[in-house]
Amino acid sequence: MLRRLWKRLGQPVFTPSARWGAGILVGLGMCAGLIFWGMFSVTLDYTNTTEFCITCHEMHDNVYEEYKKTVHFQNQSGVRAGCADCHVAKSLGPKLLAKVKASKDVWGHLTGVIDTREKFEAYRLTMAERVWKHMESTDSRECRSCHSFTAMTVDQQKGDAQKMHPTAIKDGETCISCHKGIAHTLPDMSGGYKKLFEELQALAATETKADILYPIQEVAIYATGDLAATGGTILPATKLTVLERSGEGLRVRIDGWQQEGVRSAIYSHMGKRVIQAALRGDLIERIQASETVTDPDTDIVWHKVSVDGWVKKNALIDDLDRIWSYGSELYVATCNSCHKAPTADHNLANQWPGILDAMKRFVALDDKQFRFLRKYLQLHAGDIERQAH
Repeated sequence: MLRRLWKRLGQPVFTPSARWGAGILVGLGMCAGLIFWGMFSVTLDYTNTTEFCITCHEMHDNVYEEYKKTVHFQNQSGVRAGCADCHVAKSLGPKLLAKVKASKDVWGHLTGVIDTREKFEAYRLTMAERVWKHMESTDSRECRSCHSFTAMTVDQQKGDAQKMHPTAIKDGETCISCHKGIAHTLPDMSGGYKKLFEELQALAATETKADILYPIQEVAIYATGDLAATGGTILPATKLTVLERSGEGLRVRIDGWQQEGVRSAIYSHMGKRVIQAALRGDLIERIQASETVTDPDTDIVWHKVSVDGWVKKNALIDDLDRIWSYGSELYVATCNSCHKAPTADHNLANQWPGILDAMKRFVALDDKQFRFLRKYLQLHAGDIERQAH
């Protein structure tokens, strides 16, 4: 009707209602968009607050109580880092992605995955490793929103930080490599390697007719088959050639190297302090030398030797790779909890003992586990030819 009226008035045909309607719709759309964005922004900001994060009792009763005892919660400057400061990115895209991924936490809450302290502790390592992996993949992005190498006055930092930060800058390390457990209790990292060792024990308990065996732990060596008086100790992963079987005992041969003047120790390689066995008494007298070599680097005389003795067969397996898998897990769990552990071949075989001795006070290993770790690292050092199976 408006169109016909407009034509009768002799005016050019156009549709003002359509134009005005479109303008109104655009205006309403903009208003609606602003309202939606405002509500979305307020909601996003609220879900980034610590108060929101601890509405679930899993967070309030566990990690929040730990967090309150750390410097991120209470410190001299009065600057507090909340949950989102460490776990949610500042830029919009990664922030939204973090919110999407967090939906699984809601599902976990509804299904009771960690609704008790016992469940939480059992799952703590899995959760921690997931967060560490994410932070490594982003180069500790959230940490760097507050902390920056370029803004640090390293010479005014405490002793350890003064030593470590220049190295971290030079090597391109990321924050989480060294700063695990600064806001929450570190998980028990021993579960993985303890489980692997239990599997080794189960494997060692089975009968094997293999001619080459390896101890999964330190074992005693005896001079005679009655397995009475011990004549020394064989270290884990030492290659043993089976010569005779009798009841619970095996007569085995150890091959290796002996330094001139050091008769009690047999090493795996000439010039490398990787101990295969420590002997005493009659077994020392039984050592047979087949070759004598002078190390050109040190002028030290070495003898290629072998010795036979008896061992109990309940701690031996024929799968060296399984032993090294345990060693690898032991190394990662022990050393990666404080810093990014270098690969074993990063150092030389004769360097590893000194490095480990300096770190011994920081690790929760007994003496036998510590010696196993040392041998694992030495036999995977950069200057060691891998032991043949």
